[in-house]
Amino acid sequence: MQTPFTINHYVTQDMIDHNNHVHDAQYNIIFSDAINQFNYQKGLSLEERETLSYTLFTVEEQTAYLSELVENDEYQITIYLYDYNEKSVHFFSIMTKTDGTTVATNEALMLGINRKTNKTSPFPEQYANEIISYYNNQQLIDWPKQLGHRIGITR
Repeated sequence: MQTPFTINHYVTQDMIDHNNHVHDAQYNIIFSDAINQFNYQKGLSLEERETLSYTLFTVEEQTAYLSELVENDEYQITIYLYDYNEKSVHFFSIMTKTDGTTVATNEALMLGINRKTNKTSPFPEQYANEIISYYNNQQLIDWPKQLGHRIGITR
């Protein structure tokens, strides 16, 4: 079992909205940047993407906001792989405060894209191997109820 991929940061003033907490759009930037860092380290750096004429597109994502972050709060993003196939990967990321409070969750479905044809294409071998290894060796967790959550109004 390998240590999950994590990113640590703190809230800066430019992330704060008129309610004096992190603006909702910032969460998606944070999650997207964390997934990018994961992909860069797992065989799809910007240079590798250029060489391979290959990239990833996000085709769906869902963020659940569970707690607030305010200026100077420290937080961590932990990345899990919920599922994958030869040309798509389903990420599930969890944002926590240093005290362990879950702040937000994000799931994102990404597709591999051949940049020459701009169509879906199987992952390059090195990235596919990294995804398989990470998935098979990641820490097992009880998936939070936010996974696959359908938006709806409680009656």
